[in-house]
Formats: sequence, structure tokens, C-alpha cells
Amino acid sequence: MDIAALNSTKILRKHVLKWMCLFFGLLSFIFAVFNLSKNHFYIVAGLEVCFSALCFYIFIQLVKNKQRNWYAITVCMTVTLVILCGTFLAPLKNGLFLWAFSLPILYYLLLGRKYGIVLSATLLVMQSSVLLYKLPSPYFSSFNLALNLLFIYIIIWVISHVFEGNRAEFSKRLKNLALLDPLTGAGNRLSMSHYFEVEIKDKSQLYLFLIDLDHFKQINDEYGHDVGDKVLVELATLFRITFAKGYVFRVGGEEFSLMGNFDSAQSALAMAENLRQAVATKYIEANGITINLTASVGVVKYQQQNLAELIAQADKQLYKAKDAGRNAVFSDINLCADAA
Repeated sequence: MDIAALNSTKILRKHVLKWMCLFFGLLSFIFAVFNLSKNHFYIVAGLEVCFSALCFYIFIQLVKNKQRNWYAITVCMTVTLVILCGTFLAPLKNGLFLWAFSLPILYYLLLGRKYGIVLSATLLVMQSSVLLYKLPSPYFSSFNLALNLLFIYIIIWVISHVFEGNRAEFSKRLKNLALLDPLTGAGNRLSMSHYFEVEIKDKSQLYLFLIDLDHFKQINDEYGHDVGDKVLVELATLFRITFAKGYVFRVGGEEFSLMGNFDSAQSALAMAENLRQAVATKYIEANGITINLTASVGVVKYQQQNLAELIAQADKQLYKAKDAGRNAVFSDINLCADAA
């Protein structure tokens, strides 16, 4: 599975923003020319020219794959300003105020539910204030017309809110299905790759712990897989509690990988020893049976390797622990060099 697919919301919003900027840029430029040559609304035309230039600039940056967090919020705020100012300055018969109905969709598409509800509510208050200020007007002489326009806006807002909420929820569920081990709730291999490649920005103090449960196959063979599954769930929880500042991944049947940042090699090795002792002193009740087992741990520090190389290095240390009789921690970390 492509790791980038896990950021589908971000990618979707980028594409929506890019093509919306192109559309708004062209449309705003056309309106600016029309308002200059025909309507002589110079202030509105000036705003539209500025908005068009902004849209074209952001479109070009997105084509170059240069995305900034402020692009979406700036587009939303600017188009809102243009519509509010246009509604205030231009005659209502021009119908510029009708563009406000599209803005809740834009807010939710580009910014999500949290910003969507705030901006939609703010726009409703401000646009209503502008329209009320311009009354009486022959185009709004009917109370029924004003009421219908209000309800149309609210319906569009509610639909946008419900749709974005459901989309975000399903996206979260799909991401969890892709990233979490269904038995233990720990991350899976894809989750580990995503965390290593995307989420960790500074790897200078990153350590990888590879943990294998000693003689775990005997538990499955003697007591059954139900008991074995219970043991795995309990130990995954134990790892998350003990390794609270890092991430826990299940990468094999009875093998776990943990990643975290530590100030020193001594701190990392002390954590590895805590993990080993936590397993050795843990007694798990399952189907009336008390299970106690041990774990072997391999620890390595990130040294500009890719993830596969880092895991292979940790695996070597893990097998050293097994060859030494299991229930041990092994590492190739040079404590003196680390301290220096």
C-alpha cells in the first residue's frame, strides 16, 4: 500500500484548492474586466484583480508542489471578503450576493469541519447584516424571498457539515484499518513505515527496539491460540504503558518493534531493560491459566539508515540475545561514543 494514500484528505484538499484557484482566478479576472468596462465598479474590480492574482500565484505554487498551510485559509478569507464587499458596494440586482451560497461548501472542502462551522456562521451573520443594511430594496421586498434565501443557505451549510463529518469519520476508520494490528491495537508494519518516513522529522535521537517473546510458540501449542492471543493483547498493552513516550508496532506473530527518542544511549538501554523486566514479572490470566514468559530485546540507534537497514541491524542484536540464552538485552550502541 502506498504510504501517501494515508494522507488522502491532505492530497484531496490540495487538488481541490489547486483547481479551485485556477477557476476562481479566471472567473475573478473576467468579472474584474466586466466591472471596469461596463459597471464602473472600480473598488470591486480592484478587489477582484487582487483576488485573481492571489489565486494564480497559489495555483502556480501548487503545480510546483509547494504547499503551505496558509494557502487554503487565505483563499477562503479573500473570496469571502470579495463577496461581502461586492454585496455592499454593488446593486443587489447584480446578484453578487448569491455567491455566498457556495462558500460553506468551499470552507468544508478546504478547511474541514472545525473551520467550516465557524466561517459559515460568521459569513451568515455578516452577509445578513450587509443585506439588511441595504434594505429596503425592491428585490428583497418580499419576506418570503428573504426567508427562502436564508433556508437555502442553512441547508447547504448543514449538508456540507454532515458530509464532511461523515467523510472525516470514515477516513479515520479506514486509516485505523490500514495502520493498526486488529488483534492487539498496536501499529502494524505499514504504520511503522508511515511513522518512520512521514511523521518523524528529527531522527537524530531515534532508537529502535525489537522484542521477541521467548518460546511463545509453546503457549499456542500447549494452551491454544485463544490463550496466545490473550497474551499478545496483554503484552501489547504493557509495552504501550511502559514505553509511553514512543510508538509500539506488532511486526510478526510474537515480535514487536518500538520506536522512540531518547536523550542518550544509557536512557535507551535503561528503557530496554525496563521492558524486559516488565515482561518477566508479568503474570497473565487466560482461561483459568496463569502465563509468565520472558522476552529478548535488540536495541539500535538510527545512523542515517533506511528503515529496512535499521530493522536488520536490530534483528542481529535480537538474535545475539537469543543465542545468549534469551531473556536479555543486546545492543551495538557505543556508550562512550554516544556520551562524547
